[in-house]
Amino acid sequence: MDNRLKKVIEKIVHPDQTCGIPGRQIADSLALVRDTIEYIKSRKVPTALVSLDQQKAFDRISHEFMDRTLRALGLGDFFCDVVTAMYRDTSSTALVNGWRTDPFPVLDPLPFPIKQDFLKILGVWLGGKGTAEKSWEERLAKTKQKLGLWSLRKLTIEGKSLVLRNETLPVLLYVAQVWPVQPRTVKAITRMIFYFIWNSKMDRVKREVMFKTHAKGGKGVPDIATILRGTFVCHCVRNTLRAKDEGHAGFLMARFFLLPTWRRLGWAEWDSAVPYNWETPWFYKEVEKFIKEHGPAAPAPTQWTPKIIHRQIRARDVSEPISALPSATADYVWRNVASKRLTNQHKDIAWMAIQGGLLVRAFMHARGINRYKSCPRGCTVDETTYYLFWECAYAQDLLKALSTELGAWIPTTCITADSVMYGLFPGSHALGDLQCCWRLLCCLKDVLLFSRNRLVVGKKETSTLGCRKMIHSLLRDYAALDGSDDDSDDET
Repeated sequence: MDNRLKKVIEKIVHPDQTCGIPGRQIADSLALVRDTIEYIKSRKVPTALVSLDQQKAFDRISHEFMDRTLRALGLGDFFCDVVTAMYRDTSSTALVNGWRTDPFPVLDPLPFPIKQDFLKILGVWLGGKGTAEKSWEERLAKTKQKLGLWSLRKLTIEGKSLVLRNETLPVLLYVAQVWPVQPRTVKAITRMIFYFIWNSKMDRVKREVMFKTHAKGGKGVPDIATILRGTFVCHCVRNTLRAKDEGHAGFLMARFFLLPTWRRLGWAEWDSAVPYNWETPWFYKEVEKFIKEHGPAAPAPTQWTPKIIHRQIRARDVSEPISALPSATADYVWRNVASKRLTNQHKDIAWMAIQGGLLVRAFMHARGINRYKSCPRGCTVDETTYYLFWECAYAQDLLKALSTELGAWIPTTCITADSVMYGLFPGSHALGDLQCCWRLLCCLKDVLLFSRNRLVVGKKETSTLGCRKMIHSLLRDYAALDGSDDDSDDET
């Protein structure tokens, strides 16, 4: 019955009704209220704003009234009789600790309570000065609470990016359709994101690098501020372009305010006889500012979506260079680092090793965090990432101990500093051997970093034999993962 009703509901329900109608968004109604308030404020029209909220409206509606309404809409006797039968003399029971209660009626119509709320409508503040900031502050508080709970887990950067994309972004997108995000809010969001990623106020890698895709040397962290700005722009463009054909008042109001902007951009398609407003409200000025800053995101504005805008902005990013390596080789290295054959933890270590963001003494000394910058094993050499993974005698001893494992895929003479740091091997080798060797070297870096931290924090040195055992344990985990992947492929 629901599927049959969906085919005609858009034709029989007024355009101003946006909730629960396919192709319509409840944010359209909020935008209409926002624009109406701006209109009456600019013309100084005495107005009162009243929001009526019908509490539990579905449970309180009269079934007789519903039946008459369906028949008045011409839905047919059969359809109306079926719907009426579903709600006539209905009852239910509850099962409590194995004991079933007596039947009781459900959906019993009751009088409509009326609630007045002059400021907050559907979770968004409207009608007064500073309502946009107040709406964002509430959403940021919820976001901070969510990220605080997720920060209790030991997540990788990959995992945290997933949390930001699936948990944080949806909380903010709803308000972004009504109010544009302001610079102050952008700073707060960005600060919150990177505090969550690094568990501190100190960024280890530049933020613009973090936003880049994996193929370009970034970590694919969602640029939430840009996505939110793009969401507001897409909603405004969608409303304005549909205003020509739709009867919803919100579309007409959006066109009224945005027509001068489209004319300045050379997009105006409407007759100059239609009414428009030369004084663009502050929130609509963000539309023109964003478009001029980032340019058109699609061949035609009708195709704009937040995903398309964000994807095209990221497509303009330049691949992150690697010192002493040509650009083509750097692209290959970034693909190595983001290989699906690596765990998220090893992806992070390999990426941080290249970006120089690991917490070694040289890095912390440069940031004023550590007094010393020499190797904690008593060497006088500065402890850099390159030194930790290659130059250190401890790393060389461990590489020699792993010569048997490495030799199974690639001759040990082909293992160079570039092999350990970037996954580059001289000579010609089979792809499978290269992938296995790169995976082993990532396990090596993981264990070297662990043993180094254990020495600094716990004052305990890990033997070469102990490191080798840990590497074998990691390789067994990889083998188990490969086996599960093969099983899933077979089932498919």
